[in-house]
Amino acid sequence: MEADASVDMFSKVLENQLLQTTKLVEEHLDSEIQKLDQMDEDELERLKEKRLEALRKAQQQKQEWLSKGHGEYREIPSERDFFQEVKESKKVVCHFYRDSAFRVAYLRVKSFLAMPFSFSS
Repeated sequence: MEADASVDMFSKVLENQLLQTTKLVEEHLDSEIQKLDQMDEDELERLKEKRLEALRKAQQQKQEWLSKGHGEYREIPSERDFFQEVKESKKVVCHFYRDSAFRVAYLRVKSFLAMPFSFSS
């Protein structure tokens, strides 16, 4: 009986916290919508230009990563070549392996399939 009362009390407290959080999020969204509704054409144009510039920058970054070999799975034959490749990028994913290891082939296949989706590393 006492356990049911504590569960009921906990449920009510959780419900109140959830309701308060929902109200805060709703108020924030309402204020953002009101701000957007009150924008004039010049402000909307600046917002559009800012977004287009961000898209251009993201595309340029993606092209730079592609030119550096990001999104590719390849073997680097020598230590010298490895360090040269690593110096050119801030982020690198490396897989050091031995052919004698049991699950290497499986991991290599999965890595090869995932690389086209991993431009940022």
